[in-house]
Formats: sequence, C-alpha cells, structure tokens
Amino acid sequence: MSTATKGKVVDTALPDPPSSRPEPSRSYISPDSAAERRVARVWQQRLTLDRVGVHDNFCDSGGNSIRLPAVLAALQKHPEYQDLITLTDLFRHPPAAAVAARLDQTAEQEAARRGGDRRAAPHKLRSRKGTTR
Repeated sequence: MSTATKGKVVDTALPDPPSSRPEPSRSYISPDSAAERRVARVWQQRLTLDRVGVHDNFCDSGGNSIRLPAVLAALQKHPEYQDLITLTDLFRHPPAAAVAARLDQTAEQEAARRGGDRRAAPHKLRSRKGTTR
C-alpha cells in the first residue's frame, strides 16, 4: 500500500473494489419471491455488484456498517415494507433470503395486527379541523 510521509494510507492509490460477485461458499441461486428480488436489487445497487443470490451474505459481499443505513432506507422506501425492518434486523439476518423472510414475516404480523391483509385500505386523511378528505 502507498503511504504518505506521515505514514497514512493514500486512499487515491487504493484499487477500486471489484464489481463482480465474491466467490461464496454456496452456489448462486437467483431470488424467487418479490421480497427476495427487492432485497437483491437493493444490495446490487448499494454494494455495486453484478448480481446477488438468495444465500449471499451482506458482509461477505462487501457490505459494512457504513452502507447498512443506505440499504435500510432503500428497503423502507417500498410502501409495503416501510417501518417493518430495523438495522438490528439486518445485522441479525445477513443472508438476502433471511432479510426477505423477515420482511414478509413482519408484514404479515402487521397485517394481522391491523385485522386486514397486507394491502389494507389507506388511512383517510384528516385536515387540522378534523374533517375527512
């Protein structure tokens, strides 16, 4: 590694990280469910990888604690998954399939708690005076 006169690493001299999928211990299995495809797509974008399989581990694929909040924000942009997953969940369930299963499980629990299915009717908007729009 190239170092400056003060012994610090010169970050501009470092090579770019690889964009190909790291060689995992398991073979590539493409995402099947909608949640798995969404998680894989977010990981591909945030980790700049060519493809992500369902058994790929976030940290083994180049993810870290700095990139994790961006992944969380991207997953929560989907209206069905908003506020259903936390950073702790992402740390506890590192494979893509486990994150997708957690999203589906939490969405089902939330739907059951509300007493409807996942696509429950949107809440009615109320103005400041309490009238319904």
